[in-house]
Amino acid sequence: MAKLDTFNDPFDFHIRTLPEPNPDIQTLRVHTNEGEIIKFENLTYDTYRVVVKCPEGSYKLSARAGQYGTIKVDGIQKPRSYSFAQAPEVENPNEYTFFIRLVEGGELSGWLAEKDRTGEKVELSGPMGKFGIDDSNKTIVGIAGGSGMSAINAIAQQVKVQDIPRDFYFFYGARTQKDLYLVDELKAFEKDWPACKTFKFIPVLSEEPEDSDWDGPRGFVTQYFQEHYLNKVLDADSIKAFFCGPPPMIDHGVKVLEEAGLSSADIYYDKFEDARSPAPVIDNAKCVLCDECLMVKPIKNCIVEATNFKVSNGDVTEFERVRPGHTSGLYYNSLFIDENECIRCYACVDACPHDAISPVYEQVPKILRQI
Repeated sequence: MAKLDTFNDPFDFHIRTLPEPNPDIQTLRVHTNEGEIIKFENLTYDTYRVVVKCPEGSYKLSARAGQYGTIKVDGIQKPRSYSFAQAPEVENPNEYTFFIRLVEGGELSGWLAEKDRTGEKVELSGPMGKFGIDDSNKTIVGIAGGSGMSAINAIAQQVKVQDIPRDFYFFYGARTQKDLYLVDELKAFEKDWPACKTFKFIPVLSEEPEDSDWDGPRGFVTQYFQEHYLNKVLDADSIKAFFCGPPPMIDHGVKVLEEAGLSSADIYYDKFEDARSPAPVIDNAKCVLCDECLMVKPIKNCIVEATNFKVSNGDVTEFERVRPGHTSGLYYNSLFIDENECIRCYACVDACPHDAISPVYEQVPKILRQI
């Protein structure tokens, strides 16, 4: 039997060195795989279908339909977030599909548009976001614009593959006919949907020339939905609404539904933010140090512990990073989002259970002893 150590001399003691914090604990829910673009094709003149394949045995990055990941390539300063465009159940093993639209000034989409990128190596991280199908039996209303098609398409695939008995109305807003894609695939769902339920795909064009051969709906997609379906074909209290796409479209759609009496708990959305969007801010007065934001951050230094902030014209111009576990803690410091590192994926906003992170909060951070 092993003998227990005893300490006869009360002054005979050892000081243990505090171990280095494990940096991996901060990205526990977001994993990164190396991958290769195996399929690259135009869906429209400015939208691409990009399929990335990761090595066999790599971590499964797409947990459920509606989530998103980030793509990083050599020569591009920051990764960019994109929704997974297919439900995990219909993807080939270790493959991930994205619909990526060319954005003026966009680094990654501009890189894609330069030439055929088949065979290019990429770094893929995920999964992120809470957007996805709920567990009710209410009618699903999906409203998308631009490459917001991706997440709503994935959710529709999930409902179909899992044979979930729910009606699904998919409204897609585009400018003209040349901006439409996946029309045939989605129309096919109307004939092959779970029994006794309905699927309808309704594309709505806002800038289609009046003298064209288009005989479908015209106008803004949320306005068309309001005027022709809301409380006419579909009652507000019987639906769950899912928005994905440009922020103005989502803002208007949410307003329309709330004014019709739909609870905010029945409205889900995934806004497409980019480098022009404001970086989220952590309100340390609301933060409870649960670390949920640290668990989902896609890159190492977007959320840090910091102190000694220098402020000019209401913006933080300089700060000093501190080492968690080797400092006096957040009473003296601040959990801080560095807007120069932030990629505007808003994963931290989605993850925070206490509404402590928002792009509308005051930019200058506070520390607890100031509060």
